[in-house]
Amino acid sequence: MIQKNIFFFIGTTAELIKVFPIMRELDRQGRTYKVIASGQNRLDKEIILKTGVNPVDIQLSNIDISQSVLGLFSWFFSTTLKSLFKLRTVFRQCHKKNSLLVIHGDTISTVMGAFLGTVFRLNIVHIEAGLRSYDFFNPFPEEIDRMLVSSLSDMHCCPNYWAMNNVKNKSGVKVNTIQNTLLDSLNFALSLEDKSNLYKELSRDDFFIFVFHRQENLFDEALLKTVFTKILAYSKMNIKCLLIMHSPTEVALRKTKLLESIQSQPNVRITGRLSYFDFMNVLSISKFIVTDGGSNQEESYYFGKPCLILRKATERNEGLDENASLSGLDMDKVDHFLINYRLYNRDKVELEQSPSNIIINAMLEE
Repeated sequence: MIQKNIFFFIGTTAELIKVFPIMRELDRQGRTYKVIASGQNRLDKEIILKTGVNPVDIQLSNIDISQSVLGLFSWFFSTTLKSLFKLRTVFRQCHKKNSLLVIHGDTISTVMGAFLGTVFRLNIVHIEAGLRSYDFFNPFPEEIDRMLVSSLSDMHCCPNYWAMNNVKNKSGVKVNTIQNTLLDSLNFALSLEDKSNLYKELSRDDFFIFVFHRQENLFDEALLKTVFTKILAYSKMNIKCLLIMHSPTEVALRKTKLLESIQSQPNVRITGRLSYFDFMNVLSISKFIVTDGGSNQEESYYFGKPCLILRKATERNEGLDENASLSGLDMDKVDHFLINYRLYNRDKVELEQSPSNIIINAMLEE
């Protein structure tokens, strides 16, 4: 294997979660790399960066970003423009044959990384490539991001055969990692012996996890009220609910005057967003999860944990019709899952070969 210049371009916490096992393995092999943070999320205080991997080497933006569509796009264009000048000296000695820019997923930072990598003539390695909904507006703008990034990437690291098929007509090397690097991250999280107080408290009783945070769901006031009323009624009559309260969710609940009612429910425990390690450990002891999050669908699949997906469609196929039920926002399907969630229990997915190792071998291959 030849020595290569490796750069990780990371924008969000979710991206960091899925690339840090690759960084850990490179560290174990004694290989060097640099971390470039776009600034879409603040990564410098993430606990993951305290597990022995490189801290952020280059920070492209430190400004607070409005989470509106207009705010995100304004930040994207201004940061990209500044980065063209800021990264010139960083990439001055880099050549396409020996320099890799690793990007992940489908955020606007992923697009930024792919564009900058193309401008500076680096080999672009796209992790979690090949996901598709084939609907430009669902999810928006993620589906557009995926199409743009696939057209710019030199290596497509796909988490399964279905994803591989989705990029079969794209130029570049295709690598099937069999599973998502998330499985490496999950196993690392479970290996940590230090458990949070929340974990210890929740382990005393049966409970389920409830996550509802996607903008298209929160903007639908009727849907918001229907879903929360149904979930809270179920919790009152059955087992406890751990509600993960994202900031946009809290804003929407205040606006619809649901928040006080939820806070008064004795069977509902409300917590803010948990660190990745805490969340994985809590998910591991829950009975099931009700969520509109794509990563949660994957995580529950690897655990074999029953998962109700509160979305009309999903771009992921992990666990569908096995441990996971796609509701399509049909309340009859929601009721069926809540009554019969035990039917969705499956065995935990065991790791036959590390997806991170597969990616590294492909990246460093001469």
